[in-house]
Amino acid sequence: MMLAYAKTAKGVAEVETRADRLKPALRRLLIMVDGKKPLEILKSLIGSDTIEEPLTQLIDGGYIEPVEAANDPASPQTAPAAAQSFDLASLPETRDPKALDKARNFMINTLKHFHGPYTKLDLMRQVQASESHAELRTHYADWLRCMHESIMAERRLDELNRQLFDVL
Repeated sequence: MMLAYAKTAKGVAEVETRADRLKPALRRLLIMVDGKKPLEILKSLIGSDTIEEPLTQLIDGGYIEPVEAANDPASPQTAPAAAQSFDLASLPETRDPKALDKARNFMINTLKHFHGPYTKLDLMRQVQASESHAELRTHYADWLRCMHESIMAERRLDELNRQLFDVL
């Protein structure tokens, strides 16, 4: 099994109450920690290889603890979903130009639906300005991070990823 991190009781309480007023980056990471995502997936979600320092801060603060990942890629039940949800390299290099419009619209519409029309405007503008699939794919990590910020989006994340990957 692979190494993952799970919230402790203190971590769960912090997500619910914001009592310790964690910095936004630490809070975002704490929210993403679920005991299932391996370290590599967390790195891709955060969009940074320098995840060790924030992880150490959360561990030292008693918010998270290391566990074995529940969705080990070696497990036949979860490997296809995990690979499809997070592996941009598996996408074809070229797609139909109409798929680019669909992908842009899907990303923008999901941002508006889960965050409202006036938040995440910078990301929406960047997505809209993308002139190729390769350029649009550079915004996937930011889109995914935004989806993790919404409880409703996170509940549907597998479905949303599958729909986006069909056109991305």
